[in-house]
Amino acid sequence: MAVIDVVNLSKAFGPKVVLSNVNLQVQEGESLVVLGGSGTGKTVLLRNIMGLLTPDSGHVAVEGKIIAQLPREELFQVRQSIGMCFQMAALFDSMTVFENVAFGLRRHRKMREDEIRARVEECLSMVGMKGTDQLKPAELSGGMKRRVGFARAIALKPKILLFDEPTTGLDPVMTDVIGRIILDLKHELGVTSITITHDLKSAFEIADRIALIFRGECIACEKPADFKVNPHPVIQQFLRGDADGPFLQDPPPPKRSRQEAHS
Repeated sequence: MAVIDVVNLSKAFGPKVVLSNVNLQVQEGESLVVLGGSGTGKTVLLRNIMGLLTPDSGHVAVEGKIIAQLPREELFQVRQSIGMCFQMAALFDSMTVFENVAFGLRRHRKMREDEIRARVEECLSMVGMKGTDQLKPAELSGGMKRRVGFARAIALKPKILLFDEPTTGLDPVMTDVIGRIILDLKHELGVTSITITHDLKSAFEIADRIALIFRGECIACEKPADFKVNPHPVIQQFLRGDADGPFLQDPPPPKRSRQEAHS
C-alpha cells in the first residue's frame, strides 16, 4: 500500500481548473519531486494532501485513510505525522529559533522542558543550525530560515515530509546545501517525501521519481533517468528551459458537442 495515494484528484477555483484527474502514488521511504510551471497546481496538491483543501472529485489517502473523509480529531492526528516545510519557512518572527522549533512539541507532546531542549538541539544539529537557538528569524539569512523550518518540521518525528519550493530565492551554493540536507533527512529519518521545486539540479539529485504537472494534469511520473529522455515535447522544453514550444501556448478550446455545434 502506498503511503500517499492521489486518485483522480481534481480541483477548480471557479472556472479555473487547477488539477484534473491527477494520479500519483508515493511509496514508503520514497522521494517524489513534482515539477511544473507557476500556477499549475503543485502547491494545491500539497494542500489537498494536508486536508487544507477539499477535492472537487477524486481523493487523497495517507496510509490508507482518505483525508477528506476523516473526522476533525483523526485529521489532526494524520497531520501530526506530516512535516510541512513552507516555501519561505513561515517562522514566527517574535519567537527565537528555539521557540519556533519547540512550538509543535509544546502543543502536541507531553514532554519535560529538558526533553524539549534536547529534541530541539538534535533537530537543529541535523540541519546544520546548531548554536542558533537564541537568534530571531530577522537575524537569519534566507537559507538559514529554510533550515530552521526543516528542523521544526521534523521535531515531531513525522513519517512524511512535504517541501514547498525549498530553494526559491536562494543562491546556487545554498540551493545545493538545501538539496543535500533533504537527502540527509531522507537517509537518516527514512521519511517519505514530496518536494515541489523549479530547480532541475536539485530535482535530479534528490528524486527517486519525478512528476510533471502541465495544465492541471500529471503527464509523467518516472525515474530521473527515464524522465530526462522522455520525448514528450513539454518535458523536453521544460528541461531545456526554452521559451519556444508547447509549454507557453494557449490550450486548445474545449470540444463542443454535436448538439452545441448546431444550436
